Amino acid sequence: MLAQISQFLGVDSSNFPLNEHIIIADKSKDGGFLIHYFLNICCKQNRPLCFISLAQSFNHYCTVAQKLGTNLHSARDNKNLVFIEGLRLISDIFEGDQHLANPFLQLTNGITSSLCDLILSSLKGVEADLDSSLQRSPVVIIDDLSVLLSLGVPTKFLVCFVKRLISFVTSFSPKASVVTSLNFSEGDSDEEEAWSCLSNFGTLTIEVSNLKSGHCKEVHGQIQVKWQDSYHRPRGIHSKKTQYRLLDKSIELFASGMSAAVL
Repeated sequence: MLAQISQFLGVDSSNFPLNEHIIIADKSKDGGFLIHYFLNICCKQNRPLCFISLAQSFNHYCTVAQKLGTNLHSARDNKNLVFIEGLRLISDIFEGDQHLANPFLQLTNGITSSLCDLILSSLKGVEADLDSSLQRSPVVIIDDLSVLLSLGVPTKFLVCFVKRLISFVTSFSPKASVVTSLNFSEGDSDEEEAWSCLSNFGTLTIEVSNLKSGHCKEVHGQIQVKWQDSYHRPRGIHSKKTQYRLLDKSIELFASGMSAAVL
């Protein structure tokens, strides 16, 4: 799966690009494979990685990663990976723990600095434990931002948080990249507004959606990607589409309408 997606996205599977903001919009509920792709490719490259999970437990990501040949336990034990249990911190709020130091509680009040500081301190801790001579570009992955909207974080605060985070990580040397995901619920205006804002400053936006023709057993959906200029890679705006079929440990990609199931 990693090789097919890398080829389609134009990502060097042995050298993750510097200073990218990649945002994934999942309008199909099947697009979670892209977060697993970025998580696994970063771990295989021994990138300093901070992963903030707002949707699943660490064991969930470990199970999927194992199928793809990656051991997240080893990555965490070797201090290549810091895993922030955002899901647990959010659960604390709903269980009545209204501790003011909770960065997600502060974000609902428009305070973006606490969560950014947590991520940056975690990332710097990973960098400090790695061989600085290797100069690997750090990566921050957040899965998924729509949980914060459900928590009651206003869209404007969410956008400010992401912009602030991107601004901070570009101060790293080499410059860090940020990968975020946003799952869509049908007719949710807050998620649409967040996507509209965030996609404007994404250097690579990926939209996963269902087929317009409806459900098909052999074709699970389509992916549309759009590249925009980044600091390190002036490239202009261009986009392309593909259709996909998910398998247990891999993915099939094919041009729109070219699957044998629709010919």
